[in-house]
Amino acid sequence: MKDSLLGKRIWRHKLFYLFMLPGIVWFFLFSYVPLYGIQVAFRDFNFMGGFTGSPWAGMKYFQQFFDYYQSGTIIRNTIIISLMKLLIGFPMPIILAILLNEVHNRKFKKVVQTLSYLPYFVSWIVVITLMQRLLTPYGGPVNDMITTVFGTSPIQFMNNTSWFYQVVLGSDIWKNIGWNSIIYMAAISGIDQQLYEAAKIDGAGRFRQMWHVTLPGIRNIAVILLILATGSLMNAGYEQLLLLNGPATTAIGSVLDVHVITAGISEGRLSYAAAVGLFQSLIALILVVTVNQLARKYSDVSLF
Repeated sequence: MKDSLLGKRIWRHKLFYLFMLPGIVWFFLFSYVPLYGIQVAFRDFNFMGGFTGSPWAGMKYFQQFFDYYQSGTIIRNTIIISLMKLLIGFPMPIILAILLNEVHNRKFKKVVQTLSYLPYFVSWIVVITLMQRLLTPYGGPVNDMITTVFGTSPIQFMNNTSWFYQVVLGSDIWKNIGWNSIIYMAAISGIDQQLYEAAKIDGAGRFRQMWHVTLPGIRNIAVILLILATGSLMNAGYEQLLLLNGPATTAIGSVLDVHVITAGISEGRLSYAAAVGLFQSLIALILVVTVNQLARKYSDVSLF
């Protein structure tokens, strides 16, 4: 009986499932089929033997990573940078979406939206190059303004341990804030306007309307995205850190993503890189499941 009802519901909404099909196929091909390669982390992989012909190595490469003298530093740096992006970067798109919702000038609103979306489509190579030109102490506009207005010496922003985290966090927010705010803008547009009218009748100003109507209206979406974001706590963003990190900032800028890419591609240690990558994925899975359970317990919103 249940199977027949499920079949009828699927057939009734067949167009929606058809739209979902490309995404399902993409996830199957690029997220589930590659799981077959997990065994590389437990083998002494070589190209002659392939996935099935290479000899088993057990937990050798996991032990090798944890015995590495910099493994603790790399894990600590990854967690610190990811936590900063989560705690500071995650609320920024929500704030931007709420502020844009309060703008009544449509032309100004569209200009701000467009300008905030554009950096997302620019590669990190271009972003880092632009930052180097802007922040350089040798004629860069930012340092020229600092020396002119404050009369201080130029500041070395790039490859400086004192400014490294600020540069990483600032560039990440600038690049992603506009794009990430789209889903919150969509959620806000779906809030019943009668709730705002009722709040006005009760004497609520703009701030109280935001606090009591807008924020509760996007709460469920925010919780779901927060659950998903916790899964990237061990993923600090390899491309950004690969380009920003230098010899002077290695102590605080070496992260798991860059370590995996360096070991797997530059050094050809595929089994070792797969083991470290699997370690990242297992931690991400544990975090997502844990936060999902907490969200279900305290907010009645969850992924599963």
